[in-house]
Amino acid sequence: MIDAPETIPAAMRLMKAVAGELRDLASDTAKFGESLSGHESVSATHGSIMLLQQFDLFAQSLDAHAGLIDKLSECLHKEHINEADLDELLNHVPFFGVRKRLTAVVNGNDGEPHLDDSAEDYLF
Repeated sequence: MIDAPETIPAAMRLMKAVAGELRDLASDTAKFGESLSGHESVSATHGSIMLLQQFDLFAQSLDAHAGLIDKLSECLHKEHINEADLDELLNHVPFFGVRKRLTAVVNGNDGEPHLDDSAEDYLF
């Protein structure tokens, strides 16, 4: 059986790599949204503007998740994460709905965190 503390450096490297992948995906998503905004078939209708804003929000969400993973990997370096550390990590999540769902998971919520039906966008 592998001793858990020996796996922490590998887990930290993996988390940093995942954070990098998320940042690359955020950048690519933002570039894709920007390319759509210059496309003739995308008119200045309300729906098109909302779609372009979704690309921006999605890119921001990916970047926020990357930051969360980076901070979590830094906490793993201490080989101990207490409740205050977790609260601090979750406070860095900029979207209320995401922060609420992640907090529910940290608090041991079994199953799917409840999504507010009034919110049309899962990023908020």
